[in-house]
Amino acid sequence: MSEKVALFGGTFNPPHAGHARAFRTFCEKVCPDVVYVMPSSIPPHKEISGVDNPASRFHMARLALGDISENTVFSALEISRRGKSFSVDTVNELLSLHSCDKVYMYVGSDMLFYFEKWKDFEFLFEKCVLVTAPRCEDDREAVEKCCREYAAKYRCEYMILPLLPIEVSSTQIRDLVKNGKETEIKKHLTDSVYGYIMEEKIYGENSLSTDVSSPELVGNIRVSLALHLSEKRMAHTLSVEKTALEMAQIFLPHFGYGEEYFRDISAAALLHDITKNRPDEWHESYLSSFMRNFGDHPSVVHSWSGAYFALENFFVNPRVFRAIFNHTTGCADMDIFEKLIFLADYIEPGRVHYSCVSLREKYLNLTKDGVSDREHAEKILDSLVYRSLCDTLAFLDGKGANICPKLFEAKEYLEKKECERI
Repeated sequence: MSEKVALFGGTFNPPHAGHARAFRTFCEKVCPDVVYVMPSSIPPHKEISGVDNPASRFHMARLALGDISENTVFSALEISRRGKSFSVDTVNELLSLHSCDKVYMYVGSDMLFYFEKWKDFEFLFEKCVLVTAPRCEDDREAVEKCCREYAAKYRCEYMILPLLPIEVSSTQIRDLVKNGKETEIKKHLTDSVYGYIMEEKIYGENSLSTDVSSPELVGNIRVSLALHLSEKRMAHTLSVEKTALEMAQIFLPHFGYGEEYFRDISAAALLHDITKNRPDEWHESYLSSFMRNFGDHPSVVHSWSGAYFALENFFVNPRVFRAIFNHTTGCADMDIFEKLIFLADYIEPGRVHYSCVSLREKYLNLTKDGVSDREHAEKILDSLVYRSLCDTLAFLDGKGANICPKLFEAKEYLEKKECERI
């Protein structure tokens, strides 16, 4: 049976009453089986103004929109991407996850008029039902005309929601925050979003960039571990951090990263198993707010729940989120941080399985004379990751386990990369 899947994206910087009104109407009129709220990473059509903290935008979207529909999934799919975030990639992902032919995608009227400039817009016209709404009465005629023209030209489907007046923009709210106009701010935000912005000083003059994990964050993570991990899991976690930092000393400089990025390595290593000691049923329940159709993969699921737990509770940056999310399976086109955490988890000295010991010896042998440059570093890391993937797949196949497709995707990507090198 086909599902009705909907997508409500935006920067949510911050989400205001207009977003909540639009989302509520969107859910009421579309009646989706599942609706994805998708904070964007770096939108191709505009830069994110102000101090950007993807984790804070994700959190504020949950605060503002979380009580509107029980079918809502708050996804970090886009904020965890590297580089520009394109709707076509998100739509393709949703189509692959669900048994649906189309995605109901909300498009603000300001973006509607420029839709033909979007990447692969003709594919989006084919695979999406565009859902939009006029922002004011003067806007209605132009919105209706634009939709009719798109339908005639591209045979696309569309829905126009009732008038949704937008009293203020996110840019104006950020300016109001900076100017200390609390009365004006409060009437445009939910109490929870307002309280969060004020308490955390999200847009204040002293707001900090979250491009790199702060020393305070790493310290807070470290003192929190005992609340979540068993003694055995704690020992493994600290060993993974030590191993990852040793590897970072060798490899990170070749990728242009300074010592401050070691804090991202520490944050990801310390949090990689943060939900590992939770009972099986907890993971499914917790992840239902963030993912759907993630399959039956008990040995993997803690990496996904752990990444979202880290995002929700420690506001980690996308680099750390990805490293936690992919530390058990890898993925296609892994970055240096993902590779280091993936490998450190596999070869830390506490691992005594033959394949882990063998790979650790291979790593030590390959790096004993140093690493000359980035190309050399990539070859070493790729060979180690590939060997780990092959060993893991052989082990799981021998057990007759249900293998997560991401393992195959990671392996096939490296095979293709090696062929292209040759």
